[in-house]
Amino acid sequence: MQFSAGAVVLFIAMLLLLLLLVVYASGVGRRAHAEPEEIPTGNPSMERKVVVILGLLIISGLLLTGYSFVEPRREEEAMARQERISIQRGIDNFSTLCIGCHNVDGTGAVVPGTGGNGVPPLVAPALNRPDMRPDPNDKDAFNKQYDFVNKTIHRGRPGTPMPAWGRTDGGPLLDEQINELTLLVTKGNTIIRDNKTAWEVASEEAKDKIAHGAPEPRTPTIDLASLTPEQADGAKIFTGKGGCVGCHNAGSGGGATGPNLSHIATEGATMKPGMDARAYIEESIRAPQAFIVPGYPPVMPPNFSQVLTDQEINDLIAFLLTKT
Repeated sequence: MQFSAGAVVLFIAMLLLLLLLVVYASGVGRRAHAEPEEIPTGNPSMERKVVVILGLLIISGLLLTGYSFVEPRREEEAMARQERISIQRGIDNFSTLCIGCHNVDGTGAVVPGTGGNGVPPLVAPALNRPDMRPDPNDKDAFNKQYDFVNKTIHRGRPGTPMPAWGRTDGGPLLDEQINELTLLVTKGNTIIRDNKTAWEVASEEAKDKIAHGAPEPRTPTIDLASLTPEQADGAKIFTGKGGCVGCHNAGSGGGATGPNLSHIATEGATMKPGMDARAYIEESIRAPQAFIVPGYPPVMPPNFSQVLTDQEINDLIAFLLTKT
């Protein structure tokens, strides 16, 4: 808890004033019981009333100043408590409405009804990603991300299976329900209960609903049989921790937000003069804004160097270099 210097000085000053008033009141009390002076200098009864009133005013000031010390903390705790309640409500809707495409823990799943007849399945983007959760202390970054997620849920994504969920856009959800889902996505690492994050609680609740008859989402997978251990580890990063499959198709299905990587091992060598496929892939992972493929939005998260270790990035590159 932080106190301002002004509030502390005010509190101490009022304490000193109250102490002086007590000393003065004791003098008034002594004069009230003393022999009357030849020339009266005051009315002890009236002085006692003045002392009582001043004392009550100072005590009131002390109480209000003390309250100002604890009020910010109380307000902060109340807001955090309300936020946890909102996120829990968002989890309830997510585990009912969203797991079919985004998986039980927000890591992305195969969109129902896509794929087949030689067409690879479409995979919804992962929502449980560090770049979706900017630091709440960075107000500009957090508000920008919150606004993006909120509008995406409200309006959907044209050209994708993502529908509009907001009532103003023809969907079934109220603004507050969309706010709750947005908080789940942007603050999914918040501890909700039993020392578990929001996404961990969402996974538990979704699995419970699946156990009671809800459709189970299909997690995107890649055939690992023909891959080396390093390449297999990279494939797992592609469909798992990295969340790449939600935006990119690497030959066995994926998202369409980012470029198709089904032939990146050969096409990568043609993207930037003087750069081979491996160098191009590594730059695209570590510094995705260095080159934007025409026709695609610049939405590749810039922090994969912090999310993935160097070994994981090398494994991911090894997997992508199998896509000729």
